[in-house]
Amino acid sequence: MSRVSTPTTPSTSANPSVKIPHEKIASRAFDKWCKRGRPQGTEKQDWLEAEAELRTEMNRTGSVPATQRR
Repeated sequence: MSRVSTPTTPSTSANPSVKIPHEKIASRAFDKWCKRGRPQGTEKQDWLEAEAELRTEMNRTGSVPATQRR
């Protein structure tokens, strides 16, 4: 019988319990949408990608990143 051990190091995946401000996600999603050429029907994908990016950045730095201004 083999034993599987669970790693004790933190996961590299984003922590879903971290609260990201709505306006930060909205701004990032809008920027992503604009960079894609403003296609129809990608709002959910843009939102989820923006939220995941912000979670990853927040987990890396410990704070919510400032919104980049154009």
